[in-house]
Amino acid sequence: MIIVKNLPFNNVVAAGIATLSLPLGMTFERIVLELGGGAFTKAMITLIECKLNGKTFFKDTGTRLDLRNTYRGLAANAAYLTLDFSEAFARDEVDQRLGSIGTLAGVSSFTIEVTIAGATTPTLASYSWISSPKPLGVICKSLSYSQTYAAAGKFNFPLPFGSQGGSIIKRINLFHAQLSALEIKKNGLLIWDNITPAVNNFIQTEYKNVPQAGLYVYDPIMDHNVRTGALVTADAQSFEMNPTLAAADTLNVYVEYLDTLGNL
Repeated sequence: MIIVKNLPFNNVVAAGIATLSLPLGMTFERIVLELGGGAFTKAMITLIECKLNGKTFFKDTGTRLDLRNTYRGLAANAAYLTLDFSEAFARDEVDQRLGSIGTLAGVSSFTIEVTIAGATTPTLASYSWISSPKPLGVICKSLSYSQTYAAAGKFNFPLPFGSQGGSIIKRINLFHAQLSALEIKKNGLLIWDNITPAVNNFIQTEYKNVPQAGLYVYDPIMDHNVRTGALVTADAQSFEMNPTLAAADTLNVYVEYLDTLGNL
């Protein structure tokens, strides 16, 4: 693995969109943002978008990405924010590098856009963890969906799972205030049976994950076996995610997929 400092972001201002174009050829496993200058926190990053060939494949806010990273056991530091396309704690090297972004072929552009709001004289640098060149293939995607519910109850949350052979789901991250249980069905069969946050947190802690307040993670790879644990949807005729809410709530859901660029 090689670590390189990227070229500077363009348009790093108190309120605006900073942009970076990455060089092509190598394989990107993770990119770390370094926040500096005056007042500039992760909460002031209201949107991060990573794009390949102009198509968004990774989308999040600074605060929520930081919570997702902390759940996974990545280092928490106010000055650094990691965009991780790999699985650092997977059981073997193949699993660790699944989802890394190969840019040797099939990629005409790789860009990052960081929307900043409310900062004071911010600076923004970045570093890339890169490895041997490979063509664009299956990549780690992070796509977001939201739904508002006006009352307590059990509801269906429609979740895309791929129209061209099915995506592979690594994790489903639900940011919530009132979630009391989650049910997941594949082809009508229960695979996650109304598990409460307390039970979910306990199980995940046993595998050295770090549950975060207000974040419920459906994590089929919580034991860090990616290839055998991730949820395959290629054979799914139906896929249901049914949250139970104790009161009205808005669910902001971030799904981590292993997928081809064009499938979702």
